[in-house]
Amino acid sequence: MTADRRSSPRQALGRDVVVCSEDGKPIGACHLCDVSATGARLAVAPRLLAKLPEVFILVLAKRAKVHRRCRIVWRGQDAIGVRFSKSPGVRMRSLDAASSAASAVRSPATGG
Repeated sequence: MTADRRSSPRQALGRDVVVCSEDGKPIGACHLCDVSATGARLAVAPRLLAKLPEVFILVLAKRAKVHRRCRIVWRGQDAIGVRFSKSPGVRMRSLDAASSAASAVRSPATGG
């Protein structure tokens, strides 16, 4: 068994989230498996995994009220590990776009 070297304990969440580019454009939806103060593990469909940039915005709540700038630290076949950026790096315009993206991805009309 491998020792857990994380600096922050993880908490299982199991919720759907939205991934947006840094300029707020929606990339797709994925599943937040667990989260800590410093990062998270996301279950990602292979087609989304192929187009994810190294740095992106993770929208955790509707209307982009809770979001984190993320950097991918590892990639698996159907999951990624991300580290949350300490610098905000999210422009207000991006938040508005991310809010719209989150609503569009989660709306019944899109099957989200």
